[in-house]
Amino acid sequence: MFEENTIRKVIQGYLYRNLELFQINLDNAQKVFNPDAIHDYRVAVKRIRSIVSAIDRSGEKPVFPENMILPLRLMFKAGGTMRDDQVQIGLVEDFEKQQNMPFPLVKEFYYQRINEQRDEFYVKSFDIEPAEIVQIKSLIDASLEPMDDKELETAIQNWFLESMQKLRRKRYDLEKPERLHRFRTRYKQNGYVVEMIYQANYDRRITKKSYSKMKDFGQELGNWHDYYQLRSKTAFIFNESRNVKLLEEAFELRKLVTPIHDRLFQEILHHIKRDDNLFTI
Repeated sequence: MFEENTIRKVIQGYLYRNLELFQINLDNAQKVFNPDAIHDYRVAVKRIRSIVSAIDRSGEKPVFPENMILPLRLMFKAGGTMRDDQVQIGLVEDFEKQQNMPFPLVKEFYYQRINEQRDEFYVKSFDIEPAEIVQIKSLIDASLEPMDDKELETAIQNWFLESMQKLRRKRYDLEKPERLHRFRTRYKQNGYVVEMIYQANYDRRITKKSYSKMKDFGQELGNWHDYYQLRSKTAFIFNESRNVKLLEEAFELRKLVTPIHDRLFQEILHHIKRDDNLFTI
């Protein structure tokens, strides 16, 4: 006889899996300094944080202890933005190939940032023992145990629908990239809630089509965001560096990046404003 799949078990299973992914990838990152592992453990933290936040905001008062995932949040910050800088180097190399223009000093700027963040990572990171992960799991169980499954399910559904409606209303006020950046962050957070329910095969209304729709649009937002970051970093170089050669390279790179960024930005705004299905499940 199969055990009933409740919303509490769905939440526990998703949080447990990502706690384990966090632990595995953190160990890998600390032992051999693997930037991909740093990215993966940070993604696990984003998923955990999104679900905890959604559940805490779905009721009249928070469900989980305030500092339950504080060690994870501290390790998230310790990981810095190395992965973002790696992506920027890849974009710069693409421009080099397409335009037959070298940008060695810009790439060196990013490599130096990565080296500095690596040193900072080793200073700020700390060991998280398996017992601490077990303790977080125990706090998750204790927090969810007294809750009524039906009420919890309804509260999460209502929170999700309200959150998507807020995003729908905000879509007409995204004329600045900074606002689209905040929109992207919230959309991704909501996407993790859909991912949790879809992967558990809990609610048949969360179909593969609806799950893929949110995931695919999240990737579109991510593609735009990469160019947004690259354009922003060139501005950072202008503010921070006095190396004339580096400034010249950054200026030339910005001239190449800006039209691509602006085109992607306008395409996404057009998509957001025209497609109501982006906000429905």
